[in-house]
Amino acid sequence: MADKYKILVNKLELELRKMRSAGISKLPSEQDLCKEYSCSRQTVRAALEVLRQRGLIVKRAGSGSYIADDAFCNRTVFFMTEDVDKYITPTLIAELKTALSNSRYDLKAFSTEGRITGEANVLKRTLKDRPAALIVDPVKDLIPNPNSRTIGEIISAGIPVIYCNYSNSLEGALHVAPDNRKGASILVHRLHDLGKKNIACIFRMDDSTGLDRYRGYIDALSELDLPYDEHRCLLLSYKDKKGTLIGNDRIISQNAAIITSGVDAVICQNDMVAYDLMKVLLRKGIKIPEDITIASFDNSYYAQRGAGFISLGYEEGYLARALAKTAIAAAEGRAVKDITVPWKI
Repeated sequence: MADKYKILVNKLELELRKMRSAGISKLPSEQDLCKEYSCSRQTVRAALEVLRQRGLIVKRAGSGSYIADDAFCNRTVFFMTEDVDKYITPTLIAELKTALSNSRYDLKAFSTEGRITGEANVLKRTLKDRPAALIVDPVKDLIPNPNSRTIGEIISAGIPVIYCNYSNSLEGALHVAPDNRKGASILVHRLHDLGKKNIACIFRMDDSTGLDRYRGYIDALSELDLPYDEHRCLLLSYKDKKGTLIGNDRIISQNAAIITSGVDAVICQNDMVAYDLMKVLLRKGIKIPEDITIASFDNSYYAQRGAGFISLGYEEGYLARALAKTAIAAAEGRAVKDITVPWKI
């Protein structure tokens, strides 16, 4: 019975969220629950007792079980990311707070510092505090992650998990992300339309965003019959990328001569990398965009202040609104689907 009642607890908690959203307060009778979930009355009673101890239901003598008045009153959404203070993340956090506040939810943001242990600490707190939802900007999601089990426990506990900007997620989680493979293809085609035929790339290879963009880059080169040269592909890790965030362009400087030899365009992981590459090339006397055209992602302030490179992004505030909409709907037990964020150039 031990395993059965724990499974039933998770199922009932999800159902309670839906009931609360629909304005229903009284639970079905124990007999009806036995029939609905094909289990014994002993299992049902054990599950209901757990829900009572958690403060989610109250029992009224002679009447049955009801959702507690203060059940699911946690209106805080957790947001877990590599660094809350760097690059475009502060803007996303501010937009998220605004979008959530419109529905009387608030936001708590946590940095993992790009470490598995940092992520583990946030996930443990999530299980302890039981927020309305958890938005995840994961750490190196292409590397086997010991935290996957904890994320599974969070999902099983009825806490909605939404992956931000990543298409790879655990079963039961939601994701709000652009089609990164398509995005890279859009940029290659744009550069080709500008007459560029020898296109290099700089992508991150320990997360699914970079890998999908690399795949889209290769797809488009093949479609357009453009040459591929692995020496023109600089593949970064989180540690390498973090260097650009703190003003250290050592990795790009060391490889610039190799990846730009005979090249007329470069596609970068994001605007920060593009900006650092542009500085390195300008120091070498290379004109941007006349000699080499640079393209990237995010359409951030680096691209918007006349930096001289092309950037693919989204409609302003779209990602935050989509994340907030998904988190709130899932927290309130309403039907919700993954959202593909459209690109805008």
